[in-house]
Amino acid sequence: MKGFVSFHPVDLAFFDDLIGALVAGKKVNPETYLVDAIRARRNGWVARRYAVALERLAMSATAPKTDPSGTMWQRLKSNVERIDFKPEEAARRAAETFDADLHLDGRPFFIAENSAERVADAVEAFAAAETAEAADGLARAQLGKLDPELPALVEPAEIPDLGSDLAYRTDLLASLRIVHDLPRLARDGKTWEPAGASARPAVAAIPEVLAPHAVALHGRAYPFWLAKDVDGLETICRAAGVPAPDCLSPAFRPFAEACEAFPSVKETLGLEMRSSPSVGAFVAPSEIGGLIDFLAMHGAKIIGAATRAGEGSMATSLLRKIKECAVYAQRRGFGYLEAAGVLPPEREGAS
Repeated sequence: MKGFVSFHPVDLAFFDDLIGALVAGKKVNPETYLVDAIRARRNGWVARRYAVALERLAMSATAPKTDPSGTMWQRLKSNVERIDFKPEEAARRAAETFDADLHLDGRPFFIAENSAERVADAVEAFAAAETAEAADGLARAQLGKLDPELPALVEPAEIPDLGSDLAYRTDLLASLRIVHDLPRLARDGKTWEPAGASARPAVAAIPEVLAPHAVALHGRAYPFWLAKDVDGLETICRAAGVPAPDCLSPAFRPFAEACEAFPSVKETLGLEMRSSPSVGAFVAPSEIGGLIDFLAMHGAKIIGAATRAGEGSMATSLLRKIKECAVYAQRRGFGYLEAAGVLPPEREGAS
């Protein structure tokens, strides 16, 4: 599918204690969540500056293209400049080591490790960093993993500043309030009027809004992996002629309270993501080992089938991200969840 698909190590306590309680109309104390979300956004922004800097450097390592609409002399001059073009040292090194699909649009934060276990270590370190300076130090260390010379050659890129933490906190509280108010309005038979949209019956909005909105809230405080213009694991397996792992199931468990109160929510949950935003397949914490074993046993076959279809690189990268997500989830005692249309908090609103 077009757009971003995300792979989430999901903390079921978040869905039980916060989302489920709000759906049931109970009072909650979101303070721990707010602190975690503010820290995750800040650390993600600090790290992203390095990924963007490498992307810009890598792009500058290629000679500018000749404009076919230019005059003969302009084209001649451009061709001569292309022949003489020599990229700067930093640009050359960035072009040789930077992988946008992994370092910019793949892993959380900015991580250049090779093994899934070391990636999990780095994700934990970034997620726990208490200051921007600590996150910056981690990012520079990862830069050195790509090339030992890069930390001395690369400075973080200038990207749009984040808004204030106080404003973001207010935004988070408003987003949490939707999870409380939408079910309440549905139970009362009232309409729901989201900002910038027309009013409609709340009971009709719940199956479309509640689950994706809750996953997006989870993603503001918990790191996750991204892939662009791909499908989830079940769809990839079917395309490759490989039976999907038995551990995949619809995400009924994270949304147990909502599914019980509003059966229409359960009807929208399946193994595939058919639109953006939407929620896809889920793997319970107790079955994450089965997902990792499946990737080890059948990954090569999936990649082989994708290669024959001209999509080998895409499948290799996708399965790598799913494995890294699963390894991190197993370490934390989390589950695994696929979604569409969710972006990390430091880049919400980006395309």
